[in-house]
This record gives sequence, structure tokens and C-alpha cells, in this order.
Amino acid sequence: MNKFPNHQSDKDPGNHKPVKPMIMVVDDEDSVLKMTELILEEEGYQVEPCLTGKEAIDKFNKSISAVVLDISMPDMTGLQVFEKIKAKNPYVPIIFHTGSFTQNDERRDIRRQYRPHAYVIKGSDPEQLLDTVASAVESYGNILENVKFNEELCRRNEEIDELNKYLEKKVKEQVDEIQRINKLKRYLSPQIVDTVISKGNDICLENSRKLLTIFFSDIRGFTTMTENLEPEDTVNLLNEYFSEMTKLVFKHGGTIDKFMGDGLLAFYGDPLECKDHAEKAVQTAIEMKDVVKLLQSRWK
Repeated sequence: MNKFPNHQSDKDPGNHKPVKPMIMVVDDEDSVLKMTELILEEEGYQVEPCLTGKEAIDKFNKSISAVVLDISMPDMTGLQVFEKIKAKNPYVPIIFHTGSFTQNDERRDIRRQYRPHAYVIKGSDPEQLLDTVASAVESYGNILENVKFNEELCRRNEEIDELNKYLEKKVKEQVDEIQRINKLKRYLSPQIVDTVISKGNDICLENSRKLLTIFFSDIRGFTTMTENLEPEDTVNLLNEYFSEMTKLVFKHGGTIDKFMGDGLLAFYGDPLECKDHAEKAVQTAIEMKDVVKLLQSRWK
């Protein structure tokens, strides 16, 4: 985005005195230049007079609020100066201060190609020039306010974009964490899940030898039991069985390794160490037998 200087305010915040807008006047006729300068200064403007186009281009700066520019000049035409100044600041208003046009087509062509703020005929009523300059200064102030507003809007939009990216990242991290926890809950007891979450991945990355108790169980006579069942009924039976068995494994601090058909493989003593892992596995098996009896009464 192009950056342009802020328009001078009507008040200087340092001394609270009015700041007069600076008007650049460019004309190769010394008498016209001085007369225009006098008219503008009497109205309260600061004036930067220039006798040549090159001088105007060299002196043009951020303090200029409008340019009164002659079209016909020997070293550089006003149209060439117009293009050079607009290249420095495309928003500054330029008023063509010229003699009468020989043809209406000439004025129309210039207006279409260069888009000046206005035309003022030399030697016309000074009030017309003052009104046109006042309009140009006010227009320039409004334009720069809009530019400042748009720049602020773009800055805030960039901040919002950055905030949205940050929030999207945090949401993704939270979703990933929830999915990770849900996966852990399928195979680990709640107390082990809490430990893994609190310690992060470090607990899962430790490489060591441990004495564990491996636990395996399956449904006796499962094949015969399910021969006459519909596939949906078999799935429902296994879901109910594994749901109850998993609760018991987790109750005694075990970890589910895998499900294999109607079989369940678990182990005790890892990732959290415990001295009585064998006793926990045996206690799980005893309670499983009692739960299976209840399930069998419903399956019949």
C-alpha cells in the first residue's frame, strides 16, 4: 500500500496557532506568478512560487496541500509537471491555471487524460481562484483522512487475521488433544490417562525393562454361541462384553493392549509401575467371571 504524509491540521498542537495550508504556484510569467501569490497570501495561505516546471518538481514536498499549475511553459509543459508530481503523490489536487483554450475538444481531452481538480482561467475573477483553491485544500484533507482510515482499517484487519490464525491453531491443538485423550481412554484406565496427560508424551517414550503381568481372556464357546446369530447381534454381544470387561481392567489399573475377535489382551504394571500387578490381574479375572454370568443370563 502506498504511504502518503498526513495533511497538516488546522491547528498546531504545540502552540495552538493556525497552520496555513501551503499552495504551490507554478507559472513561467513572473507577473502572473506574483499576482497569484499575492492573492493567495492575502487569503491566508502559504505560497511556494516556482517559475519553472523543474523547480516545482524539485520543491514539491509533503507540506504542499494543492498546486496551481500553468499548462504552457517553455522548459516543461504543465502536463509533464502534472505527471511528475502525481507520481510523487497521486492524491494532491492540481488546478490548471491557464489562458483560454483554443478549442473545447482540447480541454475535454486534457480533462479525460489527466483528471485535474479544476480549471481556472488566468485574469478571471480572483474569487473564482480562491474558491477553487479552498475546495482543493478541503478535498485533499478529506482524501488523506480516508487514506489514514483505510490504513488503520488494513492494520486492524491484519491484526484480526493474525488473531484468527492464532485461534485456529489453538483450536486445532485442543481438538488434537481431545482426540488423543479419547484414544487413550479406549485402552488406559482413567488414572493412567490422567498421569499421561500430566506428564505428556515423556511417560510413553521411556525405554526400560519391566516385570509385567499379561492378562488374556475370551468367551468360551463363542463360535458355537454365535453360529445362529445375525451379524448385528454378534456385534452387539461383543460390544456389551468388551464394554464390561474393559471397565474391570481399568478398575484395577490395567492397560488394554488389543481386542482380538472375542479375546481381550491386557497387561498390568505399565506405564504406571505397581508391585501387586499380578494380584490386580487375578482380581480382574475373578470379577470378570461374575460379570460374565450376568451377561450370559441376558444372552440366553
